[in-house]
Amino acid sequence: MEPVIDVFAQLYRLGYPIAKMRTVDHYPGAEDELSMRDNNTSAFNCRGIPGSQSWSYHAYGRAIDLNPLLNPYIGRSGAVEPANAGPYADRTRTDPGILHAGDPAVLAFTGRGWAWGGDWRTPKDYQHFEQP
Repeated sequence: MEPVIDVFAQLYRLGYPIAKMRTVDHYPGAEDELSMRDNNTSAFNCRGIPGSQSWSYHAYGRAIDLNPLLNPYIGRSGAVEPANAGPYADRTRTDPGILHAGDPAVLAFTGRGWAWGGDWRTPKDYQHFEQP
């Protein structure tokens, strides 16, 4: 728990804007898509990896999605999640809260050994950080 507190303390010191942070059970059926559409930063969610038989790192409390509307998941086919995040698939945008490689907010996680989905070749998961 302390490594997560340290990361968020650093994000706070950096002035990184987090739109909101609620547990996913705040959304009907603990629906991840609804949480993401609402730009809700979240962590624990007992769910599988979409299209897989495996549990997500979120199910183990080892992953965090940061401002998911601004930092969408872009699948192999180019599909964007959440569904309303199409404009934010343009990674040349510089809106506050959008994550880019080398940003201090990204380094707050990766400098502590977390993996960032924005570094993945495909799919890209700009919102996603996980502890391997």
